[in-house]
Amino acid sequence: GGGLVSYSEVKSDPSVTDSSIPRTQGKKRLVVLGTGWAATSFLKDLDSSLYDVQVVSPRNYFAFTPLLPSVTCGTVEARSIVEPIRKLIKR
Repeated sequence: GGGLVSYSEVKSDPSVTDSSIPRTQGKKRLVVLGTGWAATSFLKDLDSSLYDVQVVSPRNYFAFTPLLPSVTCGTVEARSIVEPIRKLIKR
């Protein structure tokens, strides 16, 4: 089986309110945490026309990690194993 553990500790900023965050009319807001395997698989199957999708991650790309050793050896270029997340959301 698999599992998911989530924990958040946030200091709120009183100047940021729900109304100050732009929202697409008629769409539910969906927040995806990370740009790893699970997030990328989820985004590929998601109909983004139904949701206002926000991705929170330190990276704006997905890295195909099984090919990382080939990058270090020089047999594959690093740009060949990354996929911009923006492409997945805009489909």
